[in-house]
Amino acid sequence: MFKIESVRKMVALMKQARAAYMKKDVSEIAMCISNGNRKIGRVINVSLPPVMTCANCKECKLFCYDIKACLQYPDTVIDARIRNLVILLKDRNEYFSRIEKKLANRRKNKYFRWHVAGDIIDIDYFGRMVEIAKNHPDFIFWTYTKNYSVVNEYVKENGNSRAAAIPANLHIMFSEWDGMELVNPFSFPIFTCKLKDGNKNHKPEFFETLFKCPGNCDLCKAGKCGCIGGMDTYADEH
Repeated sequence: MFKIESVRKMVALMKQARAAYMKKDVSEIAMCISNGNRKIGRVINVSLPPVMTCANCKECKLFCYDIKACLQYPDTVIDARIRNLVILLKDRNEYFSRIEKKLANRRKNKYFRWHVAGDIIDIDYFGRMVEIAKNHPDFIFWTYTKNYSVVNEYVKENGNSRAAAIPANLHIMFSEWDGMELVNPFSFPIFTCKLKDGNKNHKPEFFETLFKCPGNCDLCKAGKCGCIGGMDTYADEH
């Protein structure tokens, strides 16, 4: 758990970096689309700044694992997150175009995770995520979101059912945090965290009914993953 001062320090560093990059042309800014890391394995992923792009993080921001990385490696992690954000802010079409190009060049391990850090920012952004999934049916995409209202609104406006609105290769996990109200009228699978000091929302036996995330997508993404398989899933606090 972080102190609020640490979160404020991270946000201040991000705002400083954003101001510097906003002075540059998009063509001068390299986007960070990762091929994977130790946590999620060989999975292409793109991230945005934590907290700054998270619309519903009041309860979880002091536990956010990406804050540690941002504060430990500001010259690399914060820089990468902010470069992506500035490209998105300056030219949204270019942001998604670069992701499309990355996918087009992928020959194997066709898995893509949206937002190791950050979250869906608005309904247009989510709609473009849906379109990319439709354009690349050979990929499996997934994301975790606390911006429930955006996803719920999109589904309502596009058939009023998950099956009608969301392509089968795009897996949405509603990320729950202790103390939050989970607004989930379309029954998206949930991803929650088992806290070391116990949860207010759930008794310990609740977690026995869920799929436990092993912490590395390479270990279970081949048809056994709770997230891809549509199972309610949890991870231990980390």
